[in-house]
Amino acid sequence: MKAQSQIVVKKFGGTSVGSIERIEAVAERIHEDLLSGQKPIVVASAMSGETNRLVGLAHEMNPRYRGPAYDMLLASGEQVSIALLAMALEKRGVAAKPLLAHQLGIKTDAIFSKARIQSINADRLLDVVGAGVVPIVAGFQGEVNGQITTLGRGGSDTTAVALAAAIGSDACEIFTDVPAICTADPRLVKNVKEIKTLEFEEMMEMASLGSKVLHFRCVELAAKFGVKIHLRSTFEKREGTWVVPEGEGMENPVVSAVTHDASTAVIKIFPVPHEQGYLSKLFIALAEKNIVVDIITQSQNEEGQRLAFSISEEDVPNAEDIVRTLFGEDIKVSVIKDMAKISTVGVGMKNHPGVAARFFKVLSDLDVPIHLVTTSEIKISAVIDRKNLEKSANGLHMEFTLDLG
Repeated sequence: MKAQSQIVVKKFGGTSVGSIERIEAVAERIHEDLLSGQKPIVVASAMSGETNRLVGLAHEMNPRYRGPAYDMLLASGEQVSIALLAMALEKRGVAAKPLLAHQLGIKTDAIFSKARIQSINADRLLDVVGAGVVPIVAGFQGEVNGQITTLGRGGSDTTAVALAAAIGSDACEIFTDVPAICTADPRLVKNVKEIKTLEFEEMMEMASLGSKVLHFRCVELAAKFGVKIHLRSTFEKREGTWVVPEGEGMENPVVSAVTHDASTAVIKIFPVPHEQGYLSKLFIALAEKNIVVDIITQSQNEEGQRLAFSISEEDVPNAEDIVRTLFGEDIKVSVIKDMAKISTVGVGMKNHPGVAARFFKVLSDLDVPIHLVTTSEIKISAVIDRKNLEKSANGLHMEFTLDLG
């Protein structure tokens, strides 16, 4: 099914709807788009700070619980913002309908807190648009067997791209509090530049390595279905960054961006069990809990084998439980927090030697110890102490001349 060209999916993030005044401004912008001939489908996040508040409440009650009640709690934030936005549009004479995931048939798997979308009933959505009504869809949530599920932090981006794909649209607008994707996080690095275009592969690496501008799975979906993403500012009316298929990008520097994840933890196991298949058991168990393992190293010395791997800090309690349940008290498990992952990303790295040498020389010159390393054709990542993150990011940004005009 191919959508009509004037139907545009627009997602507004938490800061965009963070107050009554900002919701009014978003409503005004949508109204102007309607007057210009567009037929918007709007996806909204919870108001800024609300999901963190709800996560905090859940953590106080039971820090290890991830089940239906957890997702029902977290999904309530989007219900508030879509209702208020619909009211703001109605006040302007615009017919609007707030819609929760189950009302649109957004079906997911049953992995609570990190669910994946399985299908969407696009006809329901297009029926609302066809009736001259603006759908205001709750992002970040789905439904399985009559229960609410959530898609993981940043999941409203995924909702928006999934809706665009479901109706056959070739583009999706993501509105946020930054005007474009930059060469690094401007809160951490000086003299960042805006990036006009990025290829899907680069953006997926950046998202998986800690860039919070776009959710990894939304870019993954966009690449799968050929949906271009236009990331733009809610507060300025101008072009932002386009995320596009391979070959459509205009810029291919050696390194496109320096990105980071400041919520990294490392789990070390010693001595590693001798039985065959222990790695299979461990990583299957972690995968069943939807814990993403990033960097894995195994080493041998005269005392035995050591295993280390990095995960998100939020997954530490579950990962530690899994390790101890599988291997008991005969092994030593160390959890190292206050770590960060620093990375350089760029499709130009495929054809340029010496990038790794420059990367590690910067960290060496800055006297930054490296705990774990991983590479691919278009990225280099190192896990370092969080206290060294700012100077490392600025050093790498300068080394690859990302701060120059």
